[in-house]
Amino acid sequence: MKKIFSLQLFLLGVLIISMVSCSPKNDTVKTQSADSLSKPSADTVAEVHQPEIKSPENWKDIFKSVPKEWTMLTKKDSGYIIYIPCDYQNQKIILSHDGKYALEHIIGQDAYYFEIKNITKKGSTYLFELHEENAEKGQENVNYTLDIKDNNQAVWSVYNDVRKLTEITTTDSGFESKYKTVEEPPCLD
Repeated sequence: MKKIFSLQLFLLGVLIISMVSCSPKNDTVKTQSADSLSKPSADTVAEVHQPEIKSPENWKDIFKSVPKEWTMLTKKDSGYIIYIPCDYQNQKIILSHDGKYALEHIIGQDAYYFEIKNITKKGSTYLFELHEENAEKGQENVNYTLDIKDNNQAVWSVYNDVRKLTEITTTDSGFESKYKTVEEPPCLD
């Protein structure tokens, strides 16, 4: 009985030793998946740190999916209204494609025209990289983001090279009738 037990113990030891000696060493051999956990691959870096770039040919698809005219909403109490100040206009953002892709931002009696240089999309957020058409050399870059919400509203954010300049809550102009319009009487000079 002792001989059988000793033989079983010996065979178990040999089996364990052979399994340990045949397995790859973690220090010397790294699989691709183990390596990718410690150091991101070029594809992972590009995916995480680089925006999704759309070529101008793909901009037509983006334009087809995005409403072209947005009207600014003003927060009042617990809801929103379309507010038109005296002798002024409400803000609008208009996307157009007439020979070139453009974004026009109407602020009261002023309008700013931008040529769209690039568009990226991630989920329901669009990034518009713009160049002001009448900009002087050295003009800072301007970016607009459009974050579309489920209730036909969207938030437009305007950035320069350094910081966020403003944020505007808007509605697709096709849904303006859902909001009360409040227009101030003409201003007295």
